[in-house]
Amino acid sequence: MGRTAKSVLGAVLVLLVAVLGFLAATSSRTPAGQEFVVAADSDPEYLPLPGEQAGEPSQLPTDEPLAEGTWPSIEQAAIPSSEGRALWVPRWSYKTSSDVRTIVKKAASANFNILLFQVRGNGDAYYSSVYEPWADRLTGTLGRYPGWDPLQLAIDEAHAAGLQLHAYVNVYPSWLGETPPTGSTPRQMYKTFNSLYGNEWVQWDSNRNPMGLNASYLAANPGHPAVTEHMVAVCRDIVLNYDVDGLHLDYVRYAGPYYSYDPVGERLRKEQGTSDRGDWQRAQITELVSRIYEEVLPLRPGMALSGAVWPIYKDKWQWVTYGSTTYEGYGGYSQDSRGWLEMGKMDFIAPMLYGTAVKDSRSRFKTLVADFSSESYGRHVYAGIHADYSSFAEIEARINMARNAGCQGQAIFAYSVVEQRGYWDEFRNGPYAQPATVPAMAWKQ
Repeated sequence: MGRTAKSVLGAVLVLLVAVLGFLAATSSRTPAGQEFVVAADSDPEYLPLPGEQAGEPSQLPTDEPLAEGTWPSIEQAAIPSSEGRALWVPRWSYKTSSDVRTIVKKAASANFNILLFQVRGNGDAYYSSVYEPWADRLTGTLGRYPGWDPLQLAIDEAHAAGLQLHAYVNVYPSWLGETPPTGSTPRQMYKTFNSLYGNEWVQWDSNRNPMGLNASYLAANPGHPAVTEHMVAVCRDIVLNYDVDGLHLDYVRYAGPYYSYDPVGERLRKEQGTSDRGDWQRAQITELVSRIYEEVLPLRPGMALSGAVWPIYKDKWQWVTYGSTTYEGYGGYSQDSRGWLEMGKMDFIAPMLYGTAVKDSRSRFKTLVADFSSESYGRHVYAGIHADYSSFAEIEARINMARNAGCQGQAIFAYSVVEQRGYWDEFRNGPYAQPATVPAMAWKQ
């Protein structure tokens, strides 16, 4: 089935979804690959996708670097006048209009210039959507209008303060938790897709078991045409109705190296004559990214498409490879983030350079940030830096390493962590002492 045929089929499927109303955890333990990227953070936004299967290591090897403590001084980089200073604002960071105003005020005071403001967590919406119901976090009831629009307020406040506002979307998570969603208008994705496609729209493990509701995210199947159409429609809806400066994609990957062995993907892969599973899976995610770039971004000229991407693109160092199984982004999660830059289908990526194997290692951070910067194909790289350090010097050192490596900016995780640590003054009086403009994207001129 060619791309045209897939698009037609997908369009028919998503139309059927609209007429009707419009990702089974195999273990409660964090899978090895997720332990690598997930920092020790109580924020439930970073609940991992399930992924442990037969053949995965029972635990991570114990040769990860220890916190390095003292370290030779990092060369102090000049403060650029043009630099992306993004702040991740997960949906857990706000619940009221007062929360949103406080977020914008504090970010602006610290000379950030981009807010990555989350508006889709798991098949729900923090804005007025025709495809997905209002998030139950806002009112306690799925689908109930909260009396205000978080995305619109965030845009208004950010623009008034001189900040860009990028709508941050979790792509493949479709529900969270073991209890199914309640009835709502629009119907939640889990209910609609189950009624149309049974369990073929979620990811399946290598034992041919479909993922079910679990303590973590339920992951939708990137290889199912209706899933792709739904996500394109969700992104289009945001861009048509809100004056956003960008779309920011997270969880734009498979659940791990042991997913998805679902019947739809198996059938389509054979029909298309693709023998290599990894190539085919990467192509499904790249198709979604490409369609958003080609079909959605032109609706609001000049806006950016970005992604929060896996911290190791290809594991040249054997840090997260165990025998024949790898937890790198390219091979383990079918995420070809640098390929998107090379193809010109994404404007900047934010590699999440933190987690148990990176967060306390300056040397690994330096290696990875240089690796990403060296293969950006003329597009931009914003180094993802966690703010959960007992000393702000660790954050400042990583900002300097990113600047010295030639990155065009940084993305700081996350508002709630900076707030908890009380680091707003440290940013303003230190690496962000001078305001900076967001780097121009010359390829869009």
